[in-house]
Amino acid sequence: QANMADKMDTDGDDKGQGQGEKKNFISSKNKDDMSISTKKKEDFGPLLEASIPQNRDLALKEGKKAEAIENLLTVEKQTRLAGDAIATGKVAVEIIKILYETKDWEGINSHVILISKRRQQLKQVLVEIVQEAMKYIDSTPTEPIKLELIHTLRAVTDGKIHVELERARLTRTLAKIKEAEGKIAEAADLMQEVQVETYGSMEKEEKVDYILEQVRLCLDKGDYVRGAIVSKKISSKTFKDDQLQELKLRYYELLNRIADEKDEYFEMAQNFHEMWNTPSLQDKPEKWMPLLKSVIVLLILSPHDNHQNDFLVRLLEEKKLEQIPPYKVLLSHFKTMELIQWSSFQELYKAELQSHAAFQGDKGKKRWDDLHARVVQHNIRVVSTYYTNIRMARLAQLLELSQEEAEKYVCDMVVAGSLWCRIDRLKGIATFAPTKDPRDTLNSWSNNISELLGKVEKICHLIHKETMLHNVIKQS
Repeated sequence: QANMADKMDTDGDDKGQGQGEKKNFISSKNKDDMSISTKKKEDFGPLLEASIPQNRDLALKEGKKAEAIENLLTVEKQTRLAGDAIATGKVAVEIIKILYETKDWEGINSHVILISKRRQQLKQVLVEIVQEAMKYIDSTPTEPIKLELIHTLRAVTDGKIHVELERARLTRTLAKIKEAEGKIAEAADLMQEVQVETYGSMEKEEKVDYILEQVRLCLDKGDYVRGAIVSKKISSKTFKDDQLQELKLRYYELLNRIADEKDEYFEMAQNFHEMWNTPSLQDKPEKWMPLLKSVIVLLILSPHDNHQNDFLVRLLEEKKLEQIPPYKVLLSHFKTMELIQWSSFQELYKAELQSHAAFQGDKGKKRWDDLHARVVQHNIRVVSTYYTNIRMARLAQLLELSQEEAEKYVCDMVVAGSLWCRIDRLKGIATFAPTKDPRDTLNSWSNNISELLGKVEKICHLIHKETMLHNVIKQS
């Protein structure tokens, strides 16, 4: 028992000693934390006020540039290791300024790389020296020196998110140089490397302008597929802001280049209509009038469907069409269900239309043929509205075509699903109304008879009512 008691006392002493040590450790740790939190950062203001002017004079007035730069690098080390981003940035920028004022372009390149790679370098310092060096790009004496400085700055900003904005601007500057040298493909490839749509630090206007430049270079390169993909990074809702009206016009001009390559007339008409709707152009007839003419020309070139017809009807209600009467009449021809004589149409509109940009260039003849096709298709729709059956010879006469050409146009419209027609070549008759099933005909006749009998019964009831009223009046 005595041994057990001694053991218990010993264990109690050990436990008490351990708890005491733990308390002492916690209290000492708290003291250390308090000392760290209350410790003030070193003030480098007086040091900078003394060293920067002194070393500046040493480099510029006494010609001891290397010694001055070495002194400033020593100061930069002190501020950097102390974690003072503002002081370090001032010293680093001053080094770059001294090198610029002494026209030491190689020194600028080497020291930008040196400062950016120093141990525990602060992010803000890299941002400041890159921004400072970017100011000197346009001041470089020769093109090779400019390119070397741009490549240096792009190298130190590669993969660093805090200088992504500066890297994007440097890339655009380099792309402009490549484009000026005629290297369109290289410029386009450089711009494609930058995904500015993910940059939160870039302003909306600059971001849209950057993407439009990417699209333009893709189109100049001849890569219309990639240009179309990149253009979808911008939504039409982006241009609701009045400050982006000029960018809106550029955007739709680029979309028209893409649509023009594929002869997508309806998309081009919609793009010109969006440009015409720009508020800044409404008071300038010399600008909006050509756009509205382009909308009309491209709309009548578009294949007929519900969207095209709806657009055409809405456009005819536009009051500004009164200022261009020939184009309003031209548009109304395709709305009214009347035949358009191609010979008369050419006499009236050929000179006016062929002066339009849509009918000029290598595609001018093809587009005139497309316009002829739209007139023929309109006439076929008119004939199918008023005729159930018609002889092919008469149809060809109305269309001002040979029978073979008329048959080809009809067949193309049937294949496209815009017309129902059956041609009996032996009899030379075209039928535009589908043959009904006998049961459908009988059901239709039965419904008509039921409707007729219902109306007759209603009439008899009204006659009987009037007779009774007449008799009551007569007896009174």
